[in-house]
Amino acid sequence: MDMPSREEAERLYRTNMTVETNLLMWIAVHGNLCLALRHPQNIGAARPHVVKFVKDLGKMLVEHKAVTKEYLVKAHRLEVEEGSEDLSL
Repeated sequence: MDMPSREEAERLYRTNMTVETNLLMWIAVHGNLCLALRHPQNIGAARPHVVKFVKDLGKMLVEHKAVTKEYLVKAHRLEVEEGSEDLSL
């Protein structure tokens, strides 16, 4: 798959999509994205957007009492220790 043009990337960024699933799946998505962000080659232009999404998702998981604030802080601290400094809270 070719990289999208700048115009196409901007359109994709502006287009919202709703995904509905259970909290357990969102916990899994959060954990898997954190793991993916550890990869040393995951440094592209989308990274800041994914980092923001992971942080926002973590906050939503706390708000819905799927995880505790303490758990989220501990999880993000581990990610920082593993090389994802941009995940610090």
